[in-house]
Amino acid sequence: MATSAADDEFNQQERTQFEVDEASASTHPAAIDVNVLPPVNTTALSQPVRELQLLEETHFIENQKELVALQRLDDRSAQLQQAGRYTEALECMEKGLVLRQHFFGAESDEVWASCRTVGEMCNLLAMTYLQQEEFRVVLELLKKAEILTERHPAGRAVTLNNLACYYRRQGNLHKALVYLTEALKIESRLDNLPNKADTHLNMCAVLSQLGKHQSALGHAQSALIFLHEELQLSSTTKQASPKHKSTVNIGQSVDPSAKLDRVAVLGIAYHNVGVEQEFLKCWDLSLQSYKKGGELTSMYLGDSHGIVITLQNALVTAKRSMASKARTAGARGDGISALPVISSARNSNPPGSKTAMGHQAKTKKLLRAKGESPTKLPKTHSFNNNSRLAAYES
Repeated sequence: MATSAADDEFNQQERTQFEVDEASASTHPAAIDVNVLPPVNTTALSQPVRELQLLEETHFIENQKELVALQRLDDRSAQLQQAGRYTEALECMEKGLVLRQHFFGAESDEVWASCRTVGEMCNLLAMTYLQQEEFRVVLELLKKAEILTERHPAGRAVTLNNLACYYRRQGNLHKALVYLTEALKIESRLDNLPNKADTHLNMCAVLSQLGKHQSALGHAQSALIFLHEELQLSSTTKQASPKHKSTVNIGQSVDPSAKLDRVAVLGIAYHNVGVEQEFLKCWDLSLQSYKKGGELTSMYLGDSHGIVITLQNALVTAKRSMASKARTAGARGDGISALPVISSARNSNPPGSKTAMGHQAKTKKLLRAKGESPTKLPKTHSFNNNSRLAAYES
Protein backbone atom coordinates (compact mmCIF):
# COMPACT_ATOMS: atom_id res chain seq x y z
CA MET A 1 0.00 0.00 0.00
CA ALA A 2 2.83 2.37 0.69
CA THR A 3 4.10 1.93 -2.86
CA SER A 4 0.69 2.53 -4.28
CA ALA A 5 0.40 5.81 -2.38
CA ALA A 6 3.81 6.92 -3.68
CA ASP A 7 2.86 6.01 -7.22
CA ASP A 8 -0.35 7.99 -6.95
CA GLU A 9 1.54 11.01 -5.72
CA PHE A 10 4.04 10.79 -8.63
CA ASN A 11 1.29 10.39 -11.18
CA GLN A 12 -0.46 13.42 -9.72
CA GLN A 13 2.71 15.52 -10.09
CA GLU A 14 3.10 14.44 -13.74
CA ARG A 15 -0.51 15.43 -14.50
CA THR A 16 0.01 18.80 -12.88
CA GLN A 17 3.22 19.43 -14.90
CA PHE A 18 1.46 18.41 -18.13
CA GLU A 19 -1.35 20.85 -17.46
CA VAL A 20 1.17 23.66 -16.85
CA ASP A 21 3.02 22.85 -20.09
CA GLU A 22 -0.24 22.71 -22.00
CA ALA A 23 -1.33 26.09 -20.65
CA SER A 24 2.06 27.63 -21.50
CA ALA A 25 1.87 26.25 -25.01
CA SER A 26 -1.54 27.81 -25.50
CA THR A 27 -0.22 31.35 -24.63
CA HIS A 28 3.23 31.28 -26.40
CA PRO A 29 3.69 30.28 -30.09
CA ALA A 30 6.07 27.50 -30.72
CA ALA A 31 9.52 28.34 -32.21
CA ILE A 32 9.95 27.51 -35.90
CA ASP A 33 12.85 25.38 -36.88
CA VAL A 34 14.64 26.95 -39.84
CA ASN A 35 15.69 23.56 -40.98
CA VAL A 36 12.12 22.67 -41.83
CA LEU A 37 11.15 25.92 -43.83
CA PRO A 38 9.08 25.30 -46.96
CA PRO A 39 11.07 25.51 -50.24
CA VAL A 40 11.18 28.94 -52.06
CA ASN A 41 9.85 29.20 -55.60
CA THR A 42 13.05 30.43 -57.29
CA THR A 43 11.49 30.17 -60.71
CA ALA A 44 8.93 32.89 -59.83
CA LEU A 45 11.64 35.32 -58.60
CA SER A 46 14.20 34.82 -61.34
CA GLN A 47 12.07 36.38 -64.11
CA PRO A 48 11.90 39.96 -62.61
CA VAL A 49 15.62 39.80 -61.79
CA ARG A 50 16.46 38.90 -65.36
CA GLU A 51 14.26 41.71 -66.68
CA LEU A 52 16.01 44.23 -64.38
CA GLN A 53 19.41 43.03 -65.48
CA LEU A 54 18.36 43.26 -69.13
CA LEU A 55 17.09 46.82 -68.60
CA GLU A 56 20.38 47.87 -66.99
CA GLU A 57 22.36 46.34 -69.83
CA THR A 58 20.18 48.19 -72.37
CA HIS A 59 20.74 51.50 -70.59
CA PHE A 60 24.48 50.90 -70.47
CA ILE A 61 24.62 50.15 -74.19
CA GLU A 62 22.56 53.25 -74.99
CA ASN A 63 24.83 55.40 -72.84
CA GLN A 64 27.89 54.02 -74.55
CA LYS A 65 26.35 54.80 -77.94
CA GLU A 66 25.62 58.38 -76.83
CA LEU A 67 29.17 58.84 -75.60
CA VAL A 68 30.55 57.56 -78.89
CA ALA A 69 28.24 59.87 -80.84
CA LEU A 70 29.26 62.79 -78.63
CA GLN A 71 32.94 62.10 -79.20
CA ARG A 72 32.38 61.94 -82.93
CA LEU A 73 30.57 65.28 -82.89
CA ASP A 74 33.40 66.88 -80.92
CA ASP A 75 36.01 65.50 -83.31
CA ARG A 76 34.01 66.64 -86.33
CA SER A 77 33.57 70.12 -84.85
CA ALA A 78 37.31 70.43 -84.28
CA GLN A 79 38.04 69.39 -87.88
CA LEU A 80 35.55 71.91 -89.26
CA GLN A 81 37.03 74.71 -87.17
CA GLN A 82 40.52 73.91 -88.43
CA ALA A 83 39.14 74.07 -91.97
CA GLY A 84 37.53 77.45 -91.26
CA ARG A 85 34.00 76.07 -91.69
CA TYR A 86 32.65 77.68 -88.57
CA THR A 87 28.94 77.58 -89.42
CA GLU A 88 29.04 73.80 -89.81
CA ALA A 89 31.17 73.54 -86.68
CA LEU A 90 28.51 75.44 -84.74
CA GLU A 91 25.86 72.96 -85.86
CA CYS A 92 27.94 70.05 -84.53
CA MET A 93 28.57 71.89 -81.28
CA GLU A 94 24.85 72.53 -80.77
CA LYS A 95 24.05 68.85 -81.35
CA GLY A 96 26.74 67.94 -78.84
CA LEU A 97 25.21 70.32 -76.32
CA VAL A 98 21.84 68.58 -76.65
CA LEU A 99 23.46 65.18 -76.09
CA ARG A 100 25.29 66.47 -73.03
CA GLN A 101 22.05 67.78 -71.56
CA HIS A 102 20.47 64.36 -72.01
CA PHE A 103 23.46 62.41 -70.75
CA PHE A 104 24.82 64.58 -67.91
CA GLY A 105 21.79 66.67 -66.94
CA ALA A 106 20.86 70.27 -67.78
CA GLU A 107 22.55 71.71 -64.67
CA SER A 108 25.78 69.74 -64.90
CA ASP A 109 29.21 71.35 -65.16
CA GLU A 110 29.75 69.50 -68.41
CA VAL A 111 26.74 71.20 -69.97
CA TRP A 112 27.66 74.71 -68.79
CA ALA A 113 31.21 74.27 -70.06
CA SER A 114 29.75 73.32 -73.43
CA CYS A 115 27.47 76.38 -73.30
CA ARG A 116 30.53 78.55 -72.85
CA THR A 117 32.26 77.05 -75.90
CA VAL A 118 29.16 77.32 -78.09
CA GLY A 119 28.70 80.93 -76.95
CA GLU A 120 32.25 81.78 -78.04
CA MET A 121 31.57 80.32 -81.48
CA CYS A 122 28.35 82.34 -81.74
CA ASN A 123 30.31 85.51 -81.00
CA LEU A 124 32.92 84.68 -83.61
CA LEU A 125 30.35 84.02 -86.31
CA ALA A 126 28.33 87.10 -85.34
CA MET A 127 31.30 89.40 -85.93
CA THR A 128 32.06 87.67 -89.22
CA TYR A 129 28.50 88.21 -90.42
CA LEU A 130 28.56 91.79 -89.14
CA GLN A 131 31.40 92.57 -91.54
CA GLN A 132 29.24 91.09 -94.29
CA GLU A 133 26.28 93.21 -93.09
CA GLU A 134 24.11 90.14 -92.49
CA PHE A 135 22.39 91.95 -89.64
CA ARG A 136 19.53 89.50 -89.05
CA VAL A 137 21.94 86.59 -88.60
CA VAL A 138 24.19 88.72 -86.37
CA LEU A 139 21.41 89.56 -83.92
CA GLU A 140 20.21 85.96 -83.84
CA LEU A 141 23.69 84.67 -83.00
CA LEU A 142 24.34 87.33 -80.34
CA LYS A 143 21.00 86.72 -78.63
CA LYS A 144 21.84 83.02 -78.55
CA ALA A 145 25.27 83.84 -77.09
CA GLU A 146 23.62 85.99 -74.45
CA ILE A 147 21.65 82.97 -73.22
CA LEU A 148 24.59 80.57 -73.41
CA THR A 149 26.86 82.84 -71.34
CA GLU A 150 24.42 83.12 -68.45
CA ARG A 151 26.93 81.57 -66.04
CA HIS A 152 30.08 82.83 -67.74
CA PRO A 153 30.57 86.51 -66.85
CA ALA A 154 33.61 87.01 -69.08
CA GLY A 155 31.76 85.53 -72.04
CA ARG A 156 28.74 87.69 -71.26
CA ALA A 157 30.94 90.81 -71.30
CA VAL A 158 32.26 89.84 -74.75
CA THR A 159 28.70 89.30 -75.99
CA LEU A 160 27.62 92.71 -74.68
CA ASN A 161 30.61 94.29 -76.44
CA ASN A 162 29.61 92.69 -79.71
CA LEU A 163 25.97 93.68 -79.26
CA ALA A 164 27.20 97.25 -78.86
CA CYS A 165 29.10 96.92 -82.14
CA TYR A 166 25.94 95.66 -83.81
CA TYR A 167 23.77 98.53 -82.57
CA ARG A 168 26.48 101.06 -83.38
CA ARG A 169 26.51 99.78 -86.96
CA GLN A 170 22.73 100.16 -86.96
CA GLY A 171 23.12 103.78 -85.85
CA ASN A 172 21.62 103.21 -82.41
CA LEU A 173 24.45 104.77 -80.38
CA HIS A 174 22.49 105.09 -77.15
CA LYS A 175 21.64 101.38 -77.07
CA ALA A 176 25.27 100.60 -77.85
CA LEU A 177 26.25 102.76 -74.90
CA VAL A 178 23.89 100.82 -72.62
CA TYR A 179 25.48 97.49 -73.57
CA LEU A 180 29.01 98.80 -73.13
CA THR A 181 28.17 100.26 -69.72
CA GLU A 182 26.86 96.87 -68.61
CA ALA A 183 29.97 95.16 -69.97
CA LEU A 184 32.20 97.50 -67.97
CA LYS A 185 30.23 96.73 -64.80
CA ILE A 186 30.75 93.00 -65.29
CA GLU A 187 34.45 93.39 -66.03
CA SER A 188 34.98 95.53 -62.95
CA ARG A 189 33.96 92.54 -60.82
CA LEU A 190 36.33 90.09 -62.51
CA ASP A 191 39.98 89.51 -61.69
CA ASN A 192 42.66 88.51 -64.18
CA LEU A 193 40.40 89.24 -67.13
CA PRO A 194 42.36 89.40 -70.41
CA ASN A 195 41.90 92.19 -72.93
CA LYS A 196 40.20 94.65 -70.61
CA ALA A 197 41.18 97.45 -72.98
CA ASP A 198 38.74 96.32 -75.67
CA THR A 199 35.60 97.53 -73.94
CA HIS A 200 37.19 100.92 -73.23
CA LEU A 201 38.15 101.31 -76.90
CA ASN A 202 34.62 100.50 -78.02
CA MET A 203 33.24 102.90 -75.43
CA CYS A 204 35.62 105.60 -76.71
CA ALA A 205 34.34 105.17 -80.26
CA VAL A 206 30.67 105.45 -79.24
CA LEU A 207 31.20 108.44 -76.94
CA SER A 208 33.19 110.23 -79.62
CA GLN A 209 30.35 109.82 -82.10
CA LEU A 210 27.99 111.22 -79.46
CA GLY A 211 30.25 114.26 -79.13
CA LYS A 212 31.39 113.41 -75.59
CA HIS A 213 35.08 113.78 -76.32
CA GLN A 214 36.34 114.27 -72.78
CA SER A 215 34.77 111.01 -71.65
CA ALA A 216 35.96 109.32 -74.83
CA LEU A 217 39.52 110.45 -74.10
CA GLY A 218 39.31 109.01 -70.60
CA HIS A 219 38.35 105.58 -71.93
CA ALA A 220 41.08 105.67 -74.57
CA GLN A 221 43.64 106.46 -71.90
CA SER A 222 42.29 103.63 -69.72
CA ALA A 223 42.76 101.30 -72.67
CA LEU A 224 46.39 102.44 -72.97
CA ILE A 225 47.02 101.63 -69.32
CA PHE A 226 45.50 98.14 -69.58
CA LEU A 227 47.40 97.37 -72.78
CA HIS A 228 50.77 98.38 -71.34
CA GLU A 229 50.08 96.19 -68.29
CA GLU A 230 48.97 93.31 -70.52
CA LEU A 231 51.92 93.49 -72.90
CA GLN A 232 54.52 94.17 -70.19
CA LEU A 233 56.66 96.21 -72.56
CA SER A 234 60.21 96.29 -71.31
CA SER A 235 62.28 99.38 -70.69
CA THR A 236 64.58 98.42 -73.60
CA THR A 237 61.81 99.42 -75.99
CA LYS A 238 62.82 103.07 -75.99
CA GLN A 239 66.36 102.34 -77.12
CA ALA A 240 65.57 99.57 -79.59
CA SER A 241 65.83 100.16 -83.30
CA PRO A 242 63.06 99.05 -85.67
CA LYS A 243 65.72 97.17 -87.62
CA HIS A 244 66.65 95.11 -84.56
CA LYS A 245 63.34 93.77 -83.32
CA SER A 246 65.04 90.89 -81.57
CA THR A 247 66.32 93.30 -78.96
CA VAL A 248 62.77 94.32 -78.04
CA ASN A 249 61.11 92.24 -75.35
CA ILE A 250 57.43 91.63 -74.85
CA GLY A 251 56.03 89.78 -71.85
CA GLN A 252 56.59 86.08 -72.45
CA SER A 253 53.45 84.71 -70.78
CA VAL A 254 51.43 84.69 -74.03
CA ASP A 255 51.99 83.37 -77.55
CA PRO A 256 54.14 85.90 -79.48
CA SER A 257 51.72 86.12 -82.43
CA ALA A 258 48.90 86.94 -80.06
CA LYS A 259 51.09 89.58 -78.45
CA LEU A 260 51.69 91.20 -81.83
CA ASP A 261 47.95 91.38 -82.39
CA ARG A 262 47.67 93.20 -79.11
CA VAL A 263 50.46 95.58 -80.10
CA ALA A 264 48.26 96.55 -83.05
CA VAL A 265 45.43 97.24 -80.60
CA LEU A 266 47.86 99.36 -78.59
CA GLY A 267 48.40 101.39 -81.74
CA ILE A 268 44.63 101.85 -82.08
CA ALA A 269 44.52 103.15 -78.52
CA TYR A 270 47.28 105.71 -79.21
CA HIS A 271 45.43 106.75 -82.37
CA ASN A 272 42.17 107.28 -80.47
CA VAL A 273 43.89 109.25 -77.74
CA GLY A 274 45.40 111.53 -80.36
CA VAL A 275 42.07 112.04 -82.14
CA GLU A 276 40.22 112.94 -78.95
CA GLN A 277 43.01 115.32 -77.98
CA GLU A 278 42.53 117.01 -81.34
CA PHE A 279 38.83 117.37 -80.68
CA LEU A 280 39.68 118.95 -77.32
CA LYS A 281 42.24 121.27 -79.03
CA CYS A 282 45.20 119.74 -77.19
CA TRP A 283 47.33 119.99 -80.32
CA ASP A 284 50.78 119.26 -78.89
CA LEU A 285 49.51 116.30 -76.91
CA SER A 286 47.82 114.82 -79.98
CA LEU A 287 51.07 115.04 -81.94
CA GLN A 288 52.89 113.27 -79.12
CA SER A 289 50.29 110.49 -79.06
CA TYR A 290 50.49 109.87 -82.81
CA LYS A 291 54.28 109.95 -82.75
CA LYS A 292 54.67 107.61 -79.78
CA GLY A 293 52.10 105.18 -81.11
CA GLY A 294 53.73 105.11 -84.53
CA GLU A 295 57.22 104.54 -83.15
CA LEU A 296 56.13 101.81 -80.79
CA THR A 297 54.03 99.86 -83.26
CA SER A 298 56.57 100.10 -86.09
CA MET A 299 59.17 98.67 -83.73
CA TYR A 300 57.16 95.44 -83.39
CA LEU A 301 55.02 95.30 -86.51
CA GLY A 302 57.14 96.97 -89.19
CA ASP A 303 56.51 100.13 -91.20
CA SER A 304 54.19 98.39 -93.66
CA HIS A 305 51.59 97.39 -91.08
CA GLY A 306 48.20 99.09 -91.46
CA ILE A 307 48.00 100.66 -88.02
CA VAL A 308 51.56 101.99 -88.35
CA ILE A 309 50.62 103.70 -91.62
CA THR A 310 47.47 105.11 -90.01
CA LEU A 311 49.42 106.62 -87.13
CA GLN A 312 52.11 108.06 -89.40
CA ASN A 313 49.49 109.60 -91.69
CA ALA A 314 47.57 111.02 -88.73
CA LEU A 315 50.77 112.65 -87.46
CA VAL A 316 51.57 114.20 -90.85
CA THR A 317 48.01 115.44 -91.35
CA ALA A 318 47.80 116.91 -87.85
CA LYS A 319 51.09 118.77 -88.36
CA ARG A 320 49.91 120.20 -91.67
CA SER A 321 46.58 121.22 -90.19
CA MET A 322 48.26 122.98 -87.29
CA ALA A 323 50.68 124.76 -89.60
CA SER A 324 47.84 125.85 -91.87
CA LYS A 325 45.79 127.19 -88.98
CA ALA A 326 48.82 128.94 -87.54
CA ARG A 327 49.45 130.73 -90.85
CA THR A 328 45.80 131.71 -91.11
CA ALA A 329 45.74 133.01 -87.55
CA GLY A 330 49.01 134.90 -88.13
CA ALA A 331 47.58 136.56 -91.25
CA ARG A 332 44.63 137.76 -89.21
CA GLY A 333 47.01 139.03 -86.57
CA ASP A 334 45.21 137.29 -83.75
CA GLY A 335 47.88 134.69 -82.85
CA ILE A 336 47.57 130.91 -82.97
CA SER A 337 45.71 130.33 -79.74
CA ALA A 338 42.25 130.58 -81.28
CA LEU A 339 42.43 127.68 -83.73
CA PRO A 340 39.08 126.45 -85.07
CA VAL A 341 37.81 122.91 -84.55
CA ILE A 342 40.12 120.52 -86.37
CA SER A 343 37.52 118.00 -87.57
CA SER A 344 36.60 119.88 -90.77
CA ALA A 345 40.24 120.31 -91.78
CA ARG A 346 40.90 116.58 -91.34
CA ASN A 347 38.07 115.67 -93.71
CA SER A 348 38.94 118.03 -96.58
CA ASN A 349 41.98 118.74 -98.74
CA PRO A 350 42.87 121.61 -101.09
CA PRO A 351 41.93 120.94 -104.74
CA GLY A 352 44.58 119.01 -106.61
CA SER A 353 46.63 118.24 -103.50
CA LYS A 354 47.77 114.75 -102.47
CA THR A 355 47.97 114.52 -98.74
CA ALA A 356 48.89 111.67 -96.46
CA MET A 357 45.21 111.24 -95.74
CA GLY A 358 44.70 110.39 -99.39
CA HIS A 359 47.19 107.58 -98.99
CA GLN A 360 45.52 106.52 -95.79
CA ALA A 361 42.19 106.20 -97.58
CA LYS A 362 43.76 103.41 -99.64
CA THR A 363 44.70 101.41 -96.57
CA LYS A 364 42.28 98.54 -96.27
CA LYS A 365 40.23 98.33 -93.06
CA LEU A 366 41.86 101.45 -91.62
CA LEU A 367 39.77 103.99 -93.50
CA ARG A 368 37.95 106.77 -91.71
CA ALA A 369 34.79 107.43 -93.66
CA LYS A 370 34.14 110.95 -94.88
CA GLY A 371 32.10 113.13 -92.56
CA GLU A 372 32.28 110.70 -89.62
CA SER A 373 34.13 110.87 -86.34
CA PRO A 374 37.92 110.43 -86.70
CA THR A 375 37.75 107.89 -83.88
CA LYS A 376 36.57 105.23 -86.30
CA LEU A 377 38.34 102.04 -85.32
CA PRO A 378 39.84 99.45 -87.65
CA LYS A 379 37.96 96.22 -88.13
CA THR A 380 40.08 93.83 -86.15
CA HIS A 381 38.97 90.79 -84.27
CA SER A 382 40.66 87.61 -83.18
CA PHE A 383 39.50 84.36 -81.69
CA ASN A 384 41.04 81.40 -79.97
CA ASN A 385 40.18 79.24 -77.02
CA ASN A 386 42.26 81.28 -74.61
CA SER A 387 41.26 84.81 -75.50
CA ARG A 388 38.24 87.01 -75.73
CA LEU A 389 36.69 88.08 -78.98
CA ALA A 390 36.22 91.79 -79.52
CA ALA A 391 35.34 93.86 -82.56
CA TYR A 392 36.47 97.37 -83.34
CA GLU A 393 33.87 98.59 -85.74
CA SER A 394 34.42 101.13 -88.46
